[in-house]
Amino acid sequence: MHSSEFRKSIGDFSRAIEQGRAAVYRRNFDSRAYEYMGRYIKELTGYDQTELTPELWDSLIVHTERKGELADLGLEEANRRVRSGQVERWQADVQIRTRSGETRWVTDMSTVLRDAGGQCFGCLGVLQDITERKAAEQRLARLSEELRRRNEQMEAELAMAREVQMALLRGMPERFPQGAVPGAPWLSFLKRYMPAEMLAGDFMEILPTSGHEVGVFIGDVMGHGVRAALVTTFLRGLMEELVPVISDPGRLVSKMNQSFRSVFGKGDDLVFATAIYLVVDVQTGRTRFANAGHAKMLHLRPGAPDSPILKHPAGSSQPALGLIDDYSYRTSELSLGGGESILLYTDGLFEACDGGGEMYGRERMTDFLEQHLGPDTDPLLDALIGDVRRFTGTETFEDDVCLLNIHRCLA
Repeated sequence: MHSSEFRKSIGDFSRAIEQGRAAVYRRNFDSRAYEYMGRYIKELTGYDQTELTPELWDSLIVHTERKGELADLGLEEANRRVRSGQVERWQADVQIRTRSGETRWVTDMSTVLRDAGGQCFGCLGVLQDITERKAAEQRLARLSEELRRRNEQMEAELAMAREVQMALLRGMPERFPQGAVPGAPWLSFLKRYMPAEMLAGDFMEILPTSGHEVGVFIGDVMGHGVRAALVTTFLRGLMEELVPVISDPGRLVSKMNQSFRSVFGKGDDLVFATAIYLVVDVQTGRTRFANAGHAKMLHLRPGAPDSPILKHPAGSSQPALGLIDDYSYRTSELSLGGGESILLYTDGLFEACDGGGEMYGRERMTDFLEQHLGPDTDPLLDALIGDVRRFTGTETFEDDVCLLNIHRCLA
């Protein structure tokens, strides 16, 4: 192609490209000159086609971000690889200072030109204004960094909140009374607590009410995660406020429901929690309890001649906390004999499903407990959790899991 034909061809191409705020150029490495430069270069730099030289262009560059195969290379090595033919394409985003002192971003994309012998003698490229795009990228980068920082802060706060939850669990007594007289009856508490997320909506409390009685509360707030954990904090606070009725399970749960409704019952979103509160007399084994829609607690009686496991429904079903205004919860009773236990748990355990969607279920749970129940209840909870994991085929649980075994020891 003759020089005049080439210039006409590239000129036509350049005019088409310039509609996209870009300038086409052809650079000769040997002559160190632009053989062609599109007219849009003046709008980009303030210098017209006759003024701009490779040296002047290089002097305008404030900062360079090389892309693609050249991304991690210095300028000298990048140039060497391009001119030696190791790299066919040059791509970089460059920040320039224009003739008027304005700062702009320009993307420089070119491909090498070779002579008949295959030697690289120059490049054909396009300079395009990307100032607006770069500004948007920088705003996005700042927002991303701010989001990353906030996420780190939130994760740190969640970790602290989780540690508080676990510390409350660790701070609960393992036996009652603490200084039991040798030969006198006492209660042991075996706990397992496995949040599905960083924070849990399952919780328990063990609160001595007198020298011979202890109150035990287990609750399960709908859902899990931060929202459920906030509701558990509210319920924990209610427990402290309701100390005057702490020995009366029915009254305590009724007042807790009333306060719960006053706070969460006015919004559009349904918020509720299931709970059991019981008071155990360590000397007699008399146990009074009220159940607010929670899974039935199990009375474990190793060696019992009839059934070693009894379910206690507390009469007819009673609603979960937060569903009905001014509901009066009833108190029921059972007798906890020596060597017997009460097992409290949340539904995250028996509602765990296998890969096909089949639920572990209460019946499978009670069958397992009957087969493995013995005088020593300490290994029972871990064995039960292990059986659920074998059934589901995974170590994790979709919902929070909380278990508490109360064992009455006579010696």
